[in-house]
Amino acid sequence: MTVPAQLRYTRDHYWIRQDGNEAVIGLTELGLNEWGMILFIELPERGAVLGQGDFLGSMETAEDEMDLLAPLSGEVTAVNMLLERATMMLIESPYDKGWLIRMALSDLAELEELWDAPTYEGEYSLE
Repeated sequence: MTVPAQLRYTRDHYWIRQDGNEAVIGLTELGLNEWGMILFIELPERGAVLGQGDFLGSMETAEDEMDLLAPLSGEVTAVNMLLERATMMLIESPYDKGWLIRMALSDLAELEELWDAPTYEGEYSLE
């Protein structure tokens, strides 16, 4: 299981790559393995303003449908539209081509709440 050291993580299996005042957000390999095959994913529109914990979109797996909640607050500046047609990119390249959204952050202090790679690995016994 890959847990890139340069990323930050949430309990809900999101990864976050900070790029100045922006962040790229995706789903971790561990989370994707737990959820199984992703059949459909719905993401927000570019320009959507989200608060931490707000509805980000939804994801349908072979067994369940689940809401995706924003791990950070800000405005969505880019959406990975390729995922709507090719959800396998999530599994094949979760930390590269399988990113979900990019957002301009409105509260940089929220980044301090995120886990580093060792904390994420320890929480899920991946060490």
